Amino acid sequence: MGDVATGFYLGGTYELMNIGLNPLGGSTVPNYNMGVVVGVAFGAVTNLETGMAVGIVVATLASTLDVLAKMVGSFFLHKAQNKVAEKDVNGAVRWINIGFWPRIILDAPLPLIILFAFGAPIVEAINNFIPDWLLAGFQNAGNMLPAIGFAILLRSMNLKGNFQYLLIGFVLFAYFGIGALGAALVGIALAMIAYYNNQKIADLQNSMGGVDDE
Repeated sequence: MGDVATGFYLGGTYELMNIGLNPLGGSTVPNYNMGVVVGVAFGAVTNLETGMAVGIVVATLASTLDVLAKMVGSFFLHKAQNKVAEKDVNGAVRWINIGFWPRIILDAPLPLIILFAFGAPIVEAINNFIPDWLLAGFQNAGNMLPAIGFAILLRSMNLKGNFQYLLIGFVLFAYFGIGALGAALVGIALAMIAYYNNQKIADLQNSMGGVDDE
């Protein structure tokens, strides 16, 4: 767009909005990456306020479509699971590849086509037109996805002997309001303490072994 200052300003603002909103475990968050692209395009032509507003509208619409795409994609995933049960690997791969297309179409191209073909008012009108019960359903589904994703991650992690650290992180986040970065820093500190303690124990055992040999 040839407007570097607007790009940096809106990009930095959306980056601040996006901190801590990573789609972990299959969760759905506003698509600020697409929002900033659209926001910069409108902001460079009009003004910063318009670009910011349009970008937020697009990011919000994209998050709703992302949940819809994941719900539609689950249909194709079940088809792939049936093929796996039948030991049809090629068929399972085919259904998985087909299942990518709802997200490819709904996550980015469709909101952008709607926006640039009809303008920002139509995007906002679509957001206002969607019934509250449908939005609530999308929100509930989106809220469930992170819990399911983290449950899957926890099953793949070796928590035996380390479950106390998981509890510490949960208490810090849930009861003290410490964010992911703060909990991660506490985790790093605990890991360093455990590492140095293990080193001291190993050095002590080695020294005692040397004494026994003598």
